[in-house]
Amino acid sequence: MYVALEGIDTSGKSTQLEALSSYYPQAIITKEPGGSKIGQYIREMILHTPNLDSFCEFFLFLADRAQHYHEVLKPNLDSQKLIISDRSLISGIAYAKDIPQAIAYNHASMRGIKPHLCILLSLDEASLRARLGQKTHDKIEERGIAYMLEIQTRLQRFCALLEIRTLTLDATLPREQITQAIVREINAL
Repeated sequence: MYVALEGIDTSGKSTQLEALSSYYPQAIITKEPGGSKIGQYIREMILHTPNLDSFCEFFLFLADRAQHYHEVLKPNLDSQKLIISDRSLISGIAYAKDIPQAIAYNHASMRGIKPHLCILLSLDEASLRARLGQKTHDKIEERGIAYMLEIQTRLQRFCALLEIRTLTLDATLPREQITQAIVREINAL
């Protein structure tokens, strides 16, 4: 089973991924970008290359996703292991500028595979502002609050469009309460 944790930056995906790893010690815990060996290099390029063209960035994310599918997802899905990933093709589509093209290319990079379940961690504007004020911003976060909230809306929309079972949770709830809701949803599958 393939479970994707989605949400804008600071929504708590990494925190929940860490918590879920103790509930599911046999699960494959991964992330996009950077969940494969090649993906680690791609992640660094995306995050730290100044003046990276948006078209180039789009294809770097696709390259990471294709390798992640090949190296992590496919072999573990074939072995019927639980895979929990910080981000997925849903983000790849939500962050893209040309949506029809993004859907087609992301679908191809994943060879038609999509998450069985998406856990979408959602933040309101005030909570997002507060969380962003507590950290150094990366390249994505520097695009601003309105941009990030638009991405959050797109994440919800593309889960529905791709017909992915989705549990949307308020990311401001206590951490353990969020974790328990996720565990219940995974166990229900």
